[in-house]
Amino acid sequence: MKRIASFILSGLLLAGCATKEQTAPVSTLDVESLRDSVDLNMDITGLSLSDLRILENVFLAQKGYPFEDSYIRSIYQSTTWYDSLMWAFSENEDYYDQNSGYWGGERNEELSYREEYYNSIKPEIIAYTDEQRAFVNRVRQREDELRKRNFKSGNEDDKVNVANIVNPALLKEPDLRLWDYLGHHGFAIVPAQHQQLFHVYEQNDYHEFPAFVTTDLYLQLYHLYFDCMLREVEQEKFMPLLKEFCEEARKKVSTENDDPTEQWLSTYFTVANALLNGRLATTDETAQTEYEKVMKSEDDMSEFMGYTDAMFNYSLFRPRGHYTRNETLGRYFRTMMWLQTVPFQTDKEEDMKKALLLAQLIGRDTKMTKLYQALTEPMTYLMGQPDDVSILQVWQLHQQEPDFRKLCKKVDEIAEKQTRIRPKFLRTGRNKVRLMPQRYQPDAEVLQEMVDYDSNTTKREVPKGLDVFAAMGVSAAEKILLDELNEPDRWSKYTSNLKRMKKRMNEIKWEENAATQWMSALKTVIDKPQHAPYFMLSPEWDKKSLNAMLGSWTELKHDAILYAKQPMGAECGGAGPPDPIVKGYVEPNVKFWQKAIDLLKENQKILRTHNLLTEKIATANERLTEEAEFLLAISKKELRGEVLKDVEYDELEYIGAKFENMSLELLRDSEHELWDWEAIQGPDRKVALVADVYTANADNNPNKSILYEAVGDADEIYVVVEIGGYLWLTRGAVFSYREFQRSIDDQRLNDEEWQEYLERHPRSGVPEWMTPVTVPLEKTPVDNESVFYSTGC
Repeated sequence: MKRIASFILSGLLLAGCATKEQTAPVSTLDVESLRDSVDLNMDITGLSLSDLRILENVFLAQKGYPFEDSYIRSIYQSTTWYDSLMWAFSENEDYYDQNSGYWGGERNEELSYREEYYNSIKPEIIAYTDEQRAFVNRVRQREDELRKRNFKSGNEDDKVNVANIVNPALLKEPDLRLWDYLGHHGFAIVPAQHQQLFHVYEQNDYHEFPAFVTTDLYLQLYHLYFDCMLREVEQEKFMPLLKEFCEEARKKVSTENDDPTEQWLSTYFTVANALLNGRLATTDETAQTEYEKVMKSEDDMSEFMGYTDAMFNYSLFRPRGHYTRNETLGRYFRTMMWLQTVPFQTDKEEDMKKALLLAQLIGRDTKMTKLYQALTEPMTYLMGQPDDVSILQVWQLHQQEPDFRKLCKKVDEIAEKQTRIRPKFLRTGRNKVRLMPQRYQPDAEVLQEMVDYDSNTTKREVPKGLDVFAAMGVSAAEKILLDELNEPDRWSKYTSNLKRMKKRMNEIKWEENAATQWMSALKTVIDKPQHAPYFMLSPEWDKKSLNAMLGSWTELKHDAILYAKQPMGAECGGAGPPDPIVKGYVEPNVKFWQKAIDLLKENQKILRTHNLLTEKIATANERLTEEAEFLLAISKKELRGEVLKDVEYDELEYIGAKFENMSLELLRDSEHELWDWEAIQGPDRKVALVADVYTANADNNPNKSILYEAVGDADEIYVVVEIGGYLWLTRGAVFSYREFQRSIDDQRLNDEEWQEYLERHPRSGVPEWMTPVTVPLEKTPVDNESVFYSTGC
């Protein structure tokens, strides 16, 4: 039951905005005084739409009628008199038809229990006197007049008449700047520090705040699904395969032979096995040196790899992404990174001899070939094609061309066509073969090509995440880059390079693998459906969409950090009346919700094909699909102007708890029972994460650095939506996308360090172009929980 508060609405002083004489919801009703009498001749012309709705229901309140509308019920429950009347009403059997479905009669399966309850109330119990009816009709007529003014005319600065918002008292002493932004754009993003996006929706549920379900909420859960899927596959499937592969390979390489090629391969797999097992059991000094450099993870020369005139990127061996979650994943990360990055240069005969011997070792042995393919083929469908030439490709070419020199030439020719991500300034061979090459992803090519490598001193040392979506044809991203950030003024070749990348991205087969399918789905986030609500039609909403796209793209880069080749310059109720209805709204992006369903189907198909679909992931896939199908159906209803059913509003109200539950299921393992989010330990507890995406070490760049894409703690978004002709203030959660650089001399950031840094610098890395849609509040708006409070479910 709610806490009783003497609630006088006139205490809500929501004055006009500072920038303009704007009427915000101002109440002059003393609801406490409405218990016994109402002046039926009162002047109602000065009342707000919110007050009129309260006054329209006063005679029902005097009888203790349990309102379906949560806002109306809460306003009256804040008085000293309504609650006792409501419980007396609900306990009076004479008020109800005892033969109805709610009271034990035959149920109408098409109706919810709440609908059955309200249908069971005898009509005469809630009938009005003639005088009361006349008063109520006068109030309703005035409501109709005001509702015609929900939106401002096109030549005014404000789009929304915030004075008509019908649930203004949800916020306790809201900052006037929030109302200003709502009036101008219909929505506003408010800086917050929520550990997870679903926490905002759980707060909504507790405080009966209408939910605005964003694409961000779903995208965050999709990331967790994808990330946990990778973890499960890597630990349960790939790790045993990798162990067997590395052990078999090491056995096959003779340690007694004086052949330097065999000795090199012996050291190569000695290091791989040491990284996999977490210890080095050998007296091989070269293996010891390489193992120590990998574990230290600082760029250094490597005589073993032929990097005597250039630094090898040992910094890449520092576990990041989900690979910091446990020791097993960390060892897997380092081992796979070793097998993926150690190069065989096509222009060096001794390197190609090593590559050929390794190719023969795998290709001539059926078991080794199967182990290799079991590791690499699923990753092709998940992350993309190898960017460099693989050892298995060398074997296939060798079968066609046994002559060594001709083979080397053929491998080099294929590498020249196949490799798209290579440093612009080379100090080692242009083309390279690797055992299990990292994967080509289109965004990496964009990041690489949108940097100035030609000027004596670079005029654009790092790319931007916006470049990726501009190249994919998202005009809003391009507009920000050209008109707000003025990129062509800094670098004259920017526009021509972007044009070239747009052409290249048009050539990409986006349905080819799970990673590019994710990217393709993100492009639909900015789609504007037919009959879209007013707030989605503005360029400001485009920035909200871009923020979601970039936040989810960052999560993709985080999840794929091991496999994707990096470009470089170089988470009740009891007896009595049913709970009231809390309104809600879904971001009606029909194309995105459909794409999300398709994406999950493709993921399941890929995993089943490669025998990687576990029961846990299959269940998560099914639940995510059901949620996307529900949100798609609601979106279609909203766009058609249909009123949602009670049960649909209930689903939206409880969506935070559902998403928390699904998140817990994904993170739960056989050794840990997770009952609530407080049980989550480590970096998974927070949405904040980071991924290094570009190494700015080009020769013409004096300020060598690493570009990071990151997500901060979740922000809130307030949106004014029209439901049934009334304006409702809703709240949801959005990503907080970040982008920043750090010196190349600093070790590459992991999630733990980023989260710790955010505690001291919570808004670090927020792009300037988000300023127009972000309200600069010193503190997050506070809910009026003394009035609006639910025990939850």
